[in-house]
Amino acid sequence: MRTSDNEEVPFFKSISIVGLGLIGGSLAKALRLKGFLGGLNGFDPDPQTLVQARQSGLFTMVDAVPAAHASGTASELVVIAVPLGKVREAMVSALPLIGPGTVVMDVGSVKGTVHETAVEILTGTGAVFVGGHPMAGSEKGGFNAGSPILFENAYFFLTPDAHFEGLVRGVQPVDLLKQMILKLGALPVITEPKAHDALTARLSHLPHLTASILVEVFAASLPTDQLKFAGGGFRDSTRIAMGDPALWRDIFVHNRSEVISSIDTLVDGLMRFKKNLQDVEDQAIVETLGEAQRLRSGLITIRPSEEVSLYPLRLELEDRPGILAEVTKLLADHQLDIKDLALDHSRENQRGAFTLSFASNADRLTAASLLKASGIGIGVVDSD
Repeated sequence: MRTSDNEEVPFFKSISIVGLGLIGGSLAKALRLKGFLGGLNGFDPDPQTLVQARQSGLFTMVDAVPAAHASGTASELVVIAVPLGKVREAMVSALPLIGPGTVVMDVGSVKGTVHETAVEILTGTGAVFVGGHPMAGSEKGGFNAGSPILFENAYFFLTPDAHFEGLVRGVQPVDLLKQMILKLGALPVITEPKAHDALTARLSHLPHLTASILVEVFAASLPTDQLKFAGGGFRDSTRIAMGDPALWRDIFVHNRSEVISSIDTLVDGLMRFKKNLQDVEDQAIVETLGEAQRLRSGLITIRPSEEVSLYPLRLELEDRPGILAEVTKLLADHQLDIKDLALDHSRENQRGAFTLSFASNADRLTAASLLKASGIGIGVVDSD
């Protein structure tokens, strides 16, 4: 989905980003990389961030407070790219940039409370709010940690709000954002705020909380010299507990009803397994573990929603150094863009160790044909 640097992004002529940390900075860099030639304003209260943003040369203007550069001309798109706990303050500060027809989008991990804030603050301005959540990040934060390719091949949730109706320049606002997100190389997923929060509570927020509790309860109770015995299972399953505590506190609090519901579901599952273990219910224990194995193994072949459908191609590769590089080079030489690549370690009753996914079935079929004819030790599975 790469485009040339001089191909203009036409969906918005002026964009203001309030908050120039990892996400805001990455968005600015990605917009310029993908050819956005319009006005790009950046705002952040941190002096060091302002210096970095000015030195980048990306922005038309940079300042600490949006009001400082309010010229009476509203931005076509205003992105609120701050932590959840600062969304209200940032949205109020951005009002000088907002007018009739302005599209406002946030990038927070929780949508329900942000939508409530948007209704309260933006009603009467003539602006339209659409919630946003890019499923992308980094262990590092700040403007300089931002990457112009951070969003490539990442899911980007959009949550329209029925309170804000109307077209912008004859187009639904969510469609303008969808086109921009596709231009950035991301995969837009359109859903309702409540559905988004329920999904992320179960697939993101609860796993983080579980990892944190595992570390807090068990690692903290062991002598320091025994922690070295932590195996790959403990390390891999608790890696995400290293996230920023303040950021995750905001996420848990803002999405607390869905997180609490998810905790209840997890506790029910643990108690059910505990009872089966106490009663030595061998069949029930095996069924639970087997179903989990089956579902986890199937994750690599689950197709996304219609907005971001990917077309998988399973491969059997000869086990020798460099073969995967040969595969990717062959496809790249023919301008085929691999949207996802997965190695399946558990594939009983299913052929193919690798799954390559493409944005269209035509690309998938072309790739299958090229790989079959390549003679480089590849078996193509289900290529019809």
